[in-house]
Amino acid sequence: MKIVEIKRDKKHTVKVTLDNEKAFNFDIDYWNSICFHENDTITEEQLNHHLQESEYIRAKARGIWFLDRADYSEKTLYEKIVAGGISSAAAARAVARIKELGLINDRKFAERLANLMSESNISKREAYAKLYNKGLPKEIIKSVLEETPFDETEQIAAIIDKKYRAKMNTKENIQKVYAALIRKGFSYSAVSEAIKRYTKELEYNEEY
Repeated sequence: MKIVEIKRDKKHTVKVTLDNEKAFNFDIDYWNSICFHENDTITEEQLNHHLQESEYIRAKARGIWFLDRADYSEKTLYEKIVAGGISSAAAARAVARIKELGLINDRKFAERLANLMSESNISKREAYAKLYNKGLPKEIIKSVLEETPFDETEQIAAIIDKKYRAKMNTKENIQKVYAALIRKGFSYSAVSEAIKRYTKELEYNEEY
């Protein structure tokens, strides 16, 4: 096959048209690196190889672009790359290379998020759901949450002081607070213990 036209298509791509009237887009930097010109001949095997390599380069560039703006799990990064029109094979290869370079690490990502959630008084159960929704593997989530301190009683007390203190004035309101805390993923025993301690402190303060 003969290359009949090479034309800048977008900012980062060139459009290469062959004498069979088929056209293909390549990453511009990759295309320049392989040194093909108009009227050169390219075999089917060469074409397929260079298309795969070009798409891999695009996939890797997109992955790094995403990571420059936010943290992602391997799974979520792969899905973001594929959503941009990249093939699953190129996306998987790019994520593997990005991981090899140390630019993405599911365990460190999970540890960072787990610590932030613990400090933000998010229950361990809710933290599990949030980490899972980030595309992190279950085995990593379980391991990280086992190693991250979640003091539910202290977390609940902090939430009550910040959000529910004014509502802890009747049995009915206390029940509503109790239900709200359970919905946040805290255990029944921890919620009961925290509310019991809080109401005793409240009674003591009212007496004195």
